[in-house]
Amino acid sequence: MRSEMREKQRSEGGDVRVLPDLNALSIQLIDDHPGHAYVADHLVPALQGQHTLLMFGYLPLRVQWVLEDLGFSTVDARNAISSLLQYPMESVDVTPKTILHAYEISAEKNHDVYDCFYIALAREANADALVTTDRDFEALCKDESFEYTNPVPDDVLSEFHAVKN
Repeated sequence: MRSEMREKQRSEGGDVRVLPDLNALSIQLIDDHPGHAYVADHLVPALQGQHTLLMFGYLPLRVQWVLEDLGFSTVDARNAISSLLQYPMESVDVTPKTILHAYEISAEKNHDVYDCFYIALAREANADALVTTDRDFEALCKDESFEYTNPVPDDVLSEFHAVKN
């Protein structure tokens, strides 16, 4: 039923609530990253306000860390984050309940709590799509009310390690 609702929203130009993970959002900010075009197809409509971009408190701080880890200067990473935060987005609260929920999901699905945090957040924020470049999420999101989306083809994913080196 949820899938039918998403399709109706998309076909009618309705709002789609998009939660990006750390890697997807980081890749969105790196124009020459091999996965950029694929991730951008899913995040740009939210950045332009056609859909709702869901953002939780410390995610931009982690994105800056990833950018710096990939070799961007602190100033360039800070500027990228400052620019990102000018786009329309909905802030999603992370509460102790959210964290506890993540641990419950982790135990239930026998999966690491960090990934399960995104599941808890997507549930609580009533997300329609979780955009990630992590293939582990496919099985993790199998029975969820939102869609798992990894827009990056496998052959391009294999290039990701080369970007860091």
